[in-house]
Amino acid sequence: MAAAAPLPKRGRRDDRGASGHRSGPAPSRPAGGDLVYGRNPVREVILADRRRVTQVWVVEGEAGRALEREVSQWAAHVGRAVPPLAHLPAQEVTVRAGSPDHQGIVVQTGPYPYAPASAALSSHDLLIALDRIQDPHNLGSIIRTAEEVGAGVVIPRHRTVTVTSAVVKASAGATEHATVVQVRNLSDFIAEAKTAGFWVYGAEAVGSGLYDAADYRGRTLFVVGSEGEGLGDRVAAACDLTVAIPLAGRVGSLNVGVAAAVLLFEAARQRRDR
Repeated sequence: MAAAAPLPKRGRRDDRGASGHRSGPAPSRPAGGDLVYGRNPVREVILADRRRVTQVWVVEGEAGRALEREVSQWAAHVGRAVPPLAHLPAQEVTVRAGSPDHQGIVVQTGPYPYAPASAALSSHDLLIALDRIQDPHNLGSIIRTAEEVGAGVVIPRHRTVTVTSAVVKASAGATEHATVVQVRNLSDFIAEAKTAGFWVYGAEAVGSGLYDAADYRGRTLFVVGSEGEGLGDRVAAACDLTVAIPLAGRVGSLNVGVAAAVLLFEAARQRRDR
């Protein structure tokens, strides 16, 4: 990819943003509830204390007893009552989790607490929006990165994966601390973000300039699309600028989770150095 000329410095729209054991069958999953599996995700669900845990299942044996002790410690740390807990054969825990990657523990929780768009726009000056991302591992990876740099994540209700148990696992539980917004229409949200003082940068294979030539020190919204389709036409047109990450390899593309990390950490670097 040929080097692009540095992008001109753009004016700031607004810089005011912040940066006992039980036996027998377990109860059925309630309507609107969710399941979270894996030691780290379960720990973060309990420690974050954002959604109620109604049931815990752990494997039988010493591993399960050790996990039970940890659950008690996590709950005590945030002053929560220890949830009902049952010891089950490993195969049954796998069935409950819907995945073999449960690490011996599954919990039943309330639904994921998405944040209102208005709250994200007022409490964050760095956001990343996802257009047509279908892989839960990519969403989990992006949420984990965003949470580490203090950015909020925006996903549309349709044609993009939502926060599921697989996403929570892929994020190592970062979903429980991150600000994740679910909007009806991504183009409308972009317009709302512009009104709130955000500059919007869409990630494209061939952009208006290189990603590290733009100024992300003010209120910034990145928009990334799927590896196969990229940004939708309406979403791309709604961006102020498109930026590209230069590549020298033969594959010619980055995993969207990696691309998002590059953009978010570049913004974090600029803000740290200002």
